[in-house]
Amino acid sequence: MSRTNLDERQLQQRHKAGNQAFLLMAFLLLADMGLQNYGIKWLEYPLSNYAIFMLGVGSYLVRLIWSGAYVGPGGAQGGAKGKNVLGALLGIVVAACILIVTFVNPAAQSAANSGANGKVILVISVTAGLVILSTVYLIRRRNNRAE
Repeated sequence: MSRTNLDERQLQQRHKAGNQAFLLMAFLLLADMGLQNYGIKWLEYPLSNYAIFMLGVGSYLVRLIWSGAYVGPGGAQGGAKGKNVLGALLGIVVAACILIVTFVNPAAQSAANSGANGKVILVISVTAGLVILSTVYLIRRRNNRAE
């Protein structure tokens, strides 16, 4: 057992998911560069790299949770469930506030009209966070029901 309280199978799953997510990100970045060399732009420059990064990190996190390599066997404590729910609710409230301020704020509207990508990156990151949070919840619920 290591300091993270993961057993050998969980460590192997974690390393395998990390290696595959890294290779996925590398190949997607190379494909994006190749497409841009031929004049094909699917997104503007910083947004395309950010989307590829979020795809790689999101796939890594989902695979960790799916395989049960996110928390060790002794990682769940009795009183931690309320803290998890409170943290998830706080994250959803913060994400909702960011989305509301982004769409209502006139400064953000003028920046969006001038071609800035900050608003789009902010919305994508908040949406990706909410998708990952809901996926984690559903996977944990499915795994706990099977036991």
